[in-house]
Amino acid sequence: MSENKKRSYTIPVLYIIITVLSTFVILSYSKYLLAQQTHTTDQGQRLSEQYNYASLFAKRLHDGAEGLLNAKSESDRLHAVRQLGEAAMASGETVELLIEAAYLTPGQSKKKEEAGKPVVEAMKVIIGENGPMSNIGEHEGPLTGDEIAALTLIRDGVAQMDETLKRFRPILGEAGYRQMITMGEWVAVVNEASQGLQQLAAKL
Repeated sequence: MSENKKRSYTIPVLYIIITVLSTFVILSYSKYLLAQQTHTTDQGQRLSEQYNYASLFAKRLHDGAEGLLNAKSESDRLHAVRQLGEAAMASGETVELLIEAAYLTPGQSKKKEEAGKPVVEAMKVIIGENGPMSNIGEHEGPLTGDEIAALTLIRDGVAQMDETLKRFRPILGEAGYRQMITMGEWVAVVNEASQGLQQLAAKL
């Protein structure tokens, strides 16, 4: 009799233990999924912001170069130089996006430093301290022939980059941010823009 009673207690206790453990596993997994989702959302938001910076970079660099080429007054020149400054400020985020796209491309180096090296070098050539944009428009008088040639190349080159980037538009909101990670449609577009930037640098 006592043996049967002991056995009758054992089954409900085991059931309770299994239920508690199952609930714990489900809660732990749900917490893990939520953490992963939050991480993915944050990463996607960062990429979305960088994409917008890249578009701003191309737009401001184009408008600044165009402005200097067509400047009729000192005010026009200052406005163009200000736009070039805004492009320079957006260049860091732009480089990070281009590096990320190169890194995510199949067949590329697994090290971001290696994958992004051509991008960094190209950006240095275009708007680096020793690049053609470093002191254009700072002297008295009209632009020199070399300055006009460099500005024309830059204007036309980044115009193509701007048009390429317009083919993709980051979707706002958490779902859109997650798509930046899970779908990656932007990668091919950014790689094409990156190639255009590198080709431009090779001409300067």
